Amino acid sequence: MKQQKFKTTLTTLLTTVITLTTPTCTGGFKNLNLHPTNPTEDNLTESERLGNLFTPLIATMHYAQENRSQMIDQMIGNQYGGYMVTTENWEGTNFGTFNPPGNWVDYPFKTIMVDFNSNFIKIKRVTNSQGYIYGWATILRVATMLRVTDTYGPIPYSQIGTTDTDAIEYDSVQDLYHTMIADLDNSIAALRSYLADVGQGSPMAEYDVVYHGNFSQWIRLANSLKLRMAVRIALADTDYAKKVMEETISGTLIDRNADNALIPTQDNPYCKASHSWKDLAASATLSAYMNGYDDPRRPFYMTKTFFGATYRGVRMGVKTVKNMHSNSMYFSKPAFTSTSPLPVFCAAETAFLKAEAALRGWIPGGETQAKTWYETGIRLSMEQHGAEIDDYLEGTSSPESYIDILTGQTVSVSTPITVSWADAGTTVNTRLEKIITQKWLANYPLGFESWCDHRRTGYPQFFPAARNLSSSGYIGTITNTPTRMVRRLPFPESQYQGNGENVLKAIRMLGGDDAAHTDLWWARKP
Repeated sequence: MKQQKFKTTLTTLLTTVITLTTPTCTGGFKNLNLHPTNPTEDNLTESERLGNLFTPLIATMHYAQENRSQMIDQMIGNQYGGYMVTTENWEGTNFGTFNPPGNWVDYPFKTIMVDFNSNFIKIKRVTNSQGYIYGWATILRVATMLRVTDTYGPIPYSQIGTTDTDAIEYDSVQDLYHTMIADLDNSIAALRSYLADVGQGSPMAEYDVVYHGNFSQWIRLANSLKLRMAVRIALADTDYAKKVMEETISGTLIDRNADNALIPTQDNPYCKASHSWKDLAASATLSAYMNGYDDPRRPFYMTKTFFGATYRGVRMGVKTVKNMHSNSMYFSKPAFTSTSPLPVFCAAETAFLKAEAALRGWIPGGETQAKTWYETGIRLSMEQHGAEIDDYLEGTSSPESYIDILTGQTVSVSTPITVSWADAGTTVNTRLEKIITQKWLANYPLGFESWCDHRRTGYPQFFPAARNLSSSGYIGTITNTPTRMVRRLPFPESQYQGNGENVLKAIRMLGGDDAAHTDLWWARKP
């Protein structure tokens, strides 16, 4: 009886989607219906018409498409997150030297907004914003739009799909976080209702490349995203964040590697950019920390150099080293294969989020529980990559100094941090730096997430960029220190031209100049 009820509902939805996949207004983003995955082909089955809407939604959580990956996850997220460095000069303009051209700054906003909303709006209309299909799509929406708001600040969210014009209002960052967490709560309720009524199994399963229709796992991801967001904003919105944390830790989370949210690939973009294009190297900061700690995950994160057979990254902001990087002669490449999956959320992050929350008193447990979660996070990361942990948890060595073979300059972490919790001393800041540093190592290559942590805590300490050309660039002059670099990207020029009044309102929400040196709401020090 339950299965028959579901089939009737799905048939109704699929009948509706045939109508709605013809060209229609998509709420202020012109030409969204020209997306290359537009599912209006006459030869598609009814299930395919609805299921194919999810393909681009899942992709936006961590891009596998090579150009999108390079322009968003590689150039921005993984450079500012301290994992990777681009090795091409691109005519002297680069995110790594803080002088990217305007169209590069616009790219993440325009690309993600179009890729996602072109199909989400159709799902929203088909489902009337109800049911498990809409709930699933909304989890994907939060995971994706979190990347956009954490890059720019205020963005259009609540008004998407409600207007036929390009003049779409922006939401403040605080409102965005509150709304997205409420959306996750609604999604969790919808999926729980579906599981109670129908149980596992859905015709949509074949379009779910992450969890294959296991919606209990999507509930885990939704709860884990809530915990990620709550910890992010806890210094700025403490009482609300503590309430959200309490809710999440009482539910199911991604706390085993079997639960990890991973997007499979057949042509991994990091592998292509580093091994085929020679445009991507491991970061000098990453190699210095991992070498100093003798980290067992090194061979899983980066290749050895051909000359010297060592792990050596590239310092962000150097002039082009593409020829020297060819075939890993002097520098390490990210060690991805063509089929390496792309992470969205992994169990180690849950442990480190709990460790920070316990240390700061946001959840029960204090320092004792913080230590337990800290060490659990390290173990989970080692297990995830198949690395032997050995005596890593007792390590008292520091990140190594990095000698730039191009200039002979040596750079070091000014106040070195070790792995051992027993070596943490008595200050909360030292313990926090250990947690964030190991979280950073475990979250590779989730660059946007690590960039967020660096902006709100100043950890881990990064090597400053070798050249700071921001004073002559598009994004405004920035500070270039181990604990403070780019804070956000300016709003797209295209939004100024087509949605100017709302952009000016968004700048007032931002509380500072529309420039890369302005802190987002959750990164401001209380």
